[in-house]
Amino acid sequence: MRVTLQPSGAVLEMLPGERILEAAQRLGYECPNSCRNGNCHVCSALLVEGRVTQDGTVHDHGEIYACLAVPVADCVVMWDGVLAPGELPVRKLACQVVECAEVGGDVWRVTLRAPAGKPPRYHAGQYLMINRDDGEKSAFSMASAPEAGRDLEIHVLARESSAQNLLAQLQRDGIAHIELPFGDTHLAELPDGPLVLIAAGTGMAQMHSLIEHCRARGFSHPVHLYWGVRRPEDFYEIKHWDEWKRLPNLHLHKVVSDLCGWEGRCGMLHQAVCEDIRDLKPIHVYGSGSPAMIYATLDALVEAGMDAHQMRADVFAYAPRG
Repeated sequence: MRVTLQPSGAVLEMLPGERILEAAQRLGYECPNSCRNGNCHVCSALLVEGRVTQDGTVHDHGEIYACLAVPVADCVVMWDGVLAPGELPVRKLACQVVECAEVGGDVWRVTLRAPAGKPPRYHAGQYLMINRDDGEKSAFSMASAPEAGRDLEIHVLARESSAQNLLAQLQRDGIAHIELPFGDTHLAELPDGPLVLIAAGTGMAQMHSLIEHCRARGFSHPVHLYWGVRRPEDFYEIKHWDEWKRLPNLHLHKVVSDLCGWEGRCGMLHQAVCEDIRDLKPIHVYGSGSPAMIYATLDALVEAGMDAHQMRADVFAYAPRG
């Protein structure tokens, strides 16, 4: 017997005699309920199709309570606020601006602090949206990891007027109105195998979050970071870089694409990956950069033997290739 939840579209495979709330929780869904706190009606839902028994009565439509309703036929139920395993609710927060610091390469490190008692919930690698004075929103990957508690870190490239105006707004107001979390390129679960992190420019913020999360969780597989910029002076200060260099399983690579002649590596990021890692089959790849850069990297790694499903990037969601 099945219960289809709307608007999420999730399908619950029911056990005999099982209540809808029990089934959802057994399958790992996060559901609105507060029965143990004496707050009834929190799990109320709307029965659209099918039949359930509740308090000895059969219902074929109307309001039901997921903590009591037992399906006796396949059902469609409208139940808001149900989150799939690993999914987190989007929340709005007014955060204190703790720091706006220049860190090189026209990049600013911005630290925001969520209100006391409202720690932000997100997965490493996700991004937030900041409300701007002009009514628009700007997206920034969170460089902080969930283990940072109330503090959120973002990296802002201040070469365009929109970014410069946003920085001025944050410094003037001392408050940032944000929404989070967004994005499915994250580490809700750590993989069982090596990680390859590929970042262009301030795409480093997302990789910073992934590395700090792996470090906090004691991830033991190899992690290879490839950070690419056009010119050596585009690299900027990373707070934990010196600490990272001492981690035995973390391998750091800086690559310059346009201006060779510096002491480090030159070329394209995917070339560096293929030079260092001959067997791409066991790796898990996370990429952050422009759509052109991400798709060029994907194509090159697939040609070198990687399965396309091994690579994750937010670009695949917001700029799908036709």
